[in-house]
Amino acid sequence: MQQKLFMQADNIIVMFGEQKVLDFDRFVVYQGERIGLVGANGAGKTTLLRVLAGELEPDAGTVKAMCDSHFFRQFSQGVNQFELDGKEAKTLQVQDKAWQETVSGGEDTRLRLAWMFSSGKLLALLDEPTANLDMKGISLLKTKLLELDTMIIVSHDRALLNALCTRIVEVQDGRLTSYDGNYDDYMQQKSQAVQRQWTEYENYTSEKKRLEKVYLQKKKKAASIEKLPPGMTPREAGLRNFLSHHPKDAKAGKMEASAKNVLERIEHMEVKEKPKEPPKMRPDFRLTDPPENAVVIRGEDICFSYEDGREIFENASFQIRNRSRVAIVGENGAGKTTLLNLIRQEYTLDKGTIYVVPKASIGLLDQNMASLDLEKTVLQNVMEESVQKEGIARTILDRLLLSARDMQKKAGVLSGGERIKLAFAKLFVGRANVLILDEPTNYLDIPSVEALEEMFSEYEGVLIFVSHDEAFIRACATEILEIKNGKAIPFLGTPEEFFAQRQYS
Repeated sequence: MQQKLFMQADNIIVMFGEQKVLDFDRFVVYQGERIGLVGANGAGKTTLLRVLAGELEPDAGTVKAMCDSHFFRQFSQGVNQFELDGKEAKTLQVQDKAWQETVSGGEDTRLRLAWMFSSGKLLALLDEPTANLDMKGISLLKTKLLELDTMIIVSHDRALLNALCTRIVEVQDGRLTSYDGNYDDYMQQKSQAVQRQWTEYENYTSEKKRLEKVYLQKKKKAASIEKLPPGMTPREAGLRNFLSHHPKDAKAGKMEASAKNVLERIEHMEVKEKPKEPPKMRPDFRLTDPPENAVVIRGEDICFSYEDGREIFENASFQIRNRSRVAIVGENGAGKTTLLNLIRQEYTLDKGTIYVVPKASIGLLDQNMASLDLEKTVLQNVMEESVQKEGIARTILDRLLLSARDMQKKAGVLSGGERIKLAFAKLFVGRANVLILDEPTNYLDIPSVEALEEMFSEYEGVLIFVSHDEAFIRACATEILEIKNGKAIPFLGTPEEFFAQRQYS
């Protein structure tokens, strides 16, 4: 049975000034497809959604829609386009929020999703629908999205893309490349492509070396044949060759011709480029003078309430072990960020103690980027407080996808995502041996998040972070600390076991 065509875009070109953002031949959506759009920040994912939704007119090309669609934007525009269905509002737990004048970011996202599910449109176009949602909200959304028959979704949440998608479309350099399956399938196909590239490169270099060796052997043999007999001058040899067609020199000529043929084969070989490898680095962590204590941070019987009377912690206790990477999880408002601030002594406890060992040097990801000197270059910013050598700093910047060219840019011209990566680089080369991060993957594209995961997995210090990104937690955390009902509850198991046992997954 042939699938019904829902949407078709042909020969699309979108220009922003002189920059060509999109330039592709065809993109089609069939009924029953759940398509994930992936690509670096600025690649054109949101622009593509806007073109498909009819919100942005392309500079060239046509879009044909065979059904009604709903465009869920990443940022609220304050417009309620559809009648809100009570069942949908209850499912997303915002039934009492619909008529409030002010709502939180997470509540606004849930309300707009409820309006989308109430619309009855056959095709959903979603731009970062998990923004501002906690794990419970993401779980509710995943359940609802699985009920949708057809969608195109832009998301940095790889766990969501794995749960939903039947096809991944990569947006790169304005072009679209389609991969069957979910995000993991896409990554596997990309990995296989890289492996094929390595095989082709290795075969190419091996054959080139073999031919070069054959060429040198033939040249050497030709030279040995052409050696003059003792006592004969070159002129006499030439006269002899002319008069007698000396067979020995004819043989040398054939050998020269054979060597030339080999050289031509080398020159006409299809060149295979070496796949790019991530640079290796090994910062000297001893330069941070790390603590040797088994437990680096300990909280005992802590109580804390805000001035408005809102109680966050009541007789909560926790400990952060040396060399651990601890993910702090919990619902919005549970107290995750508050705990980070209490560890940093930003607030005063009502009761109890939080003890940090003397040699612990805390580094904080500054979301406001106040630590960056916008007039200095990227490299100058990183080296300003670095305890590592410049070569290590350059390697870290490279691994965070900031090129050698980027290193010479002033920090002031960087995008928001690039500034965050620069702030991470400063932490990695600085004196800190305990990193405290609140939603570190916010504003980063998937390639940057995956680069960050690789670096955190090699980090030798203590990492404490708040995140709602399941894939990021699985990749980075060695321990889980759940904030719930005023307590800090350690999970006795791996992150995989945590997600398997919780309703979040």
